[in-house]
Amino acid sequence: MKILSSLETGQQALIGQINATHEKKIKLLGLGINTGASISILRNRRGDMVIAMGNARISLGKTLASLIKVREL
Repeated sequence: MKILSSLETGQQALIGQINATHEKKIKLLGLGINTGASISILRNRRGDMVIAMGNARISLGKTLASLIKVREL
């Protein structure tokens, strides 16, 4: 598995694992980010990211993105 922040613009992946505190997991769940979700990378500026999940667009900072492990599709 790779870290979400290492993916390039245009890549697709499945969220495999979230290595975060309970509070951060709750925040990510509130954004709709959970294990098994399919995502696409719309932008990765190595500081902030924009991902797509279905019709939703979600912006993540580098800290949160580095806690999420994904499997490339």
